[in-house]
Amino acid sequence: MQRVAESLVERKALAFTLLGVAIFVAYLAYANPFIALAEVGRFNLGIYMVAILIDQLGLIFWAASWYLILRAMKVRISFWVTTQLSFTSLFIAWLAPIPLMTEMVRAYLVKDSSGSNTGKGLSSVLVHRSYYNVAFGLIIGGTAFATIAMGGQIPISPWISWFLTAFAVVSVIIFALMLNTRALGYVYRKAPAWAKRNLFDRFHDPESGEEGFQPVITEIGEAVRALRVEPGLNIAAFGMLLFHWGAGAMTAYLTAAALGVHVSISTVVFAFAVVEFLQQMNFFIPSGIGLLDAGLAGAFVLAGVPLSTAAAISLLTRLATYWFEVIVCVPVALRFGYKEFLTKYFGG
Repeated sequence: MQRVAESLVERKALAFTLLGVAIFVAYLAYANPFIALAEVGRFNLGIYMVAILIDQLGLIFWAASWYLILRAMKVRISFWVTTQLSFTSLFIAWLAPIPLMTEMVRAYLVKDSSGSNTGKGLSSVLVHRSYYNVAFGLIIGGTAFATIAMGGQIPISPWISWFLTAFAVVSVIIFALMLNTRALGYVYRKAPAWAKRNLFDRFHDPESGEEGFQPVITEIGEAVRALRVEPGLNIAAFGMLLFHWGAGAMTAYLTAAALGVHVSISTVVFAFAVVEFLQQMNFFIPSGIGLLDAGLAGAFVLAGVPLSTAAAISLLTRLATYWFEVIVCVPVALRFGYKEFLTKYFGG
């Protein structure tokens, strides 16, 4: 049974990867970023290396923010271990782009740490994701407000910027409800049997001595109460996620600068926000190959950047924000046995 489940996961991943590659090839043939790359008088490698460094630093800050949340919940875990768990979750999410996959992986991997349990694992990643989406909404909404206040125009489309802001707000509300024990308990009691079996009870805590998800709800309540008494760690974690989100946008901005292309900060922020939205909505193509590349280029085109130039910026930005991150995360994921998690989750 385990081998069958593992084989099924691998076949699905391969099929959707091939679909992504096909989209990517078609996108390259249509946009042809190589025209813009060939016309670049001198590619500024130094600026591009700074862009890569900022992205990698943002990746570390993303892991560090989760570490601070875990510490606030009194989970005894080192920063190095937290970073390894974070990198493993990213790699698995790239292979199996299911909504909240990074959160599910981290909750599963951290639940057995000293001072942790299933409820703390779930609470920590839900709070982390909520803070991330709050940062997402603040940066998008703040950029839109500042642009309008200074007499400028939103570079892409006003309705897109407000839609992305609303998406961030709604998602934060949903995550907040998931951390409310009364709301969570009500949803669990009313959920059909298949939902309890395939969703909630996957996070059953065997150490509780009770069946079902109800003991985990109690643990979530305890974890949230512990988190509330550590405002300093919460603020620091949120600040790191603000930097992480901004680091991605700054990477795109510096990549354009390395190509000798001037784009405004607001244009880059909105373009990168479109990619973030597509990434959160992507649930079938591993790594978003082709989809995210075309999405970023398309956002720049909407802002008035020529197609070939937009594709060149997108290609190099994705190289920095995805492929170099893969190089960092793959050895860690192999060390932690990512296949074991995939087999247990999908075979469960």
